[in-house]
Amino acid sequence: MSKPEMYRRTKQGGFQLGADSECWHVEADYIDLSPNHRPRGTLLRIDSDEMPIVEDTARMALIIVDMQNDFCSKGGWADQAGFDTAKGRQVIPGIERTIAWARQHSLPVIWVVWASRHDLQALSAPTLYQYKKTIEMTGIGESLGDYKALSSGTWGTQVVEPLKRLQDENDLVVEKNRDNAFYGTQLDQILRTQGLNTLLFTGVNTDQCVATTMEDASFRDYNVLLIEDATGTSNPDFCKEAVLINTWQCWGFTTETKRLQESKPTQR
Repeated sequence: MSKPEMYRRTKQGGFQLGADSECWHVEADYIDLSPNHRPRGTLLRIDSDEMPIVEDTARMALIIVDMQNDFCSKGGWADQAGFDTAKGRQVIPGIERTIAWARQHSLPVIWVVWASRHDLQALSAPTLYQYKKTIEMTGIGESLGDYKALSSGTWGTQVVEPLKRLQDENDLVVEKNRDNAFYGTQLDQILRTQGLNTLLFTGVNTDQCVATTMEDASFRDYNVLLIEDATGTSNPDFCKEAVLINTWQCWGFTTETKRLQESKPTQR
């Protein structure tokens, strides 16, 4: 068996990264994320903060993380715990624009929500402590009046308005009980069986559930694209800024909805 050549030259004078099946071609003015795949959808060139990327829409999926009542609505867990839910709601217009773009290009839309079992049997002490720091603080599964916090099948785990109106019956909903949406869920299985390799990330909190899911995605060899104006956090602004830096330095690419909307079909 011959040794694969990981840095071979491309026809355009750039270089290849990785094995032939799932390699990138890094050219002078763009990066092709799937150069050895025949496009099944539309081949688009999308500007990012570092360099434009080229990818087939049929290999892309939109991931929307934790845009649910418990994190973004008045009366939800985060609001009652004293967090600034307004900062999470500020990204709703950006997510709306991203959803419209995804629908236009027939991207699968996957809604990730924190929704724990009612018996809490899947939750460890470190995870429970994350949501109950004091005796007075309402923890996962405890009563918030009409429902139990962050529990499956309740108002708190429903997608926040007005995004709820944008959900489609063909969208997928993945319930998780850790920050990382890959941990203990079928998300990886869903993506791989559908041949989805490039993931667009939106939602809250940028520096927590979005970041851990996105980081794990890169470790699993998915291509990562963070939509900057469609993610937010209740934490100080520097927390999001650190994630943006780490994304383009380590995990993938960052862009904005305006650049998605301006993306153009291209050819190889």
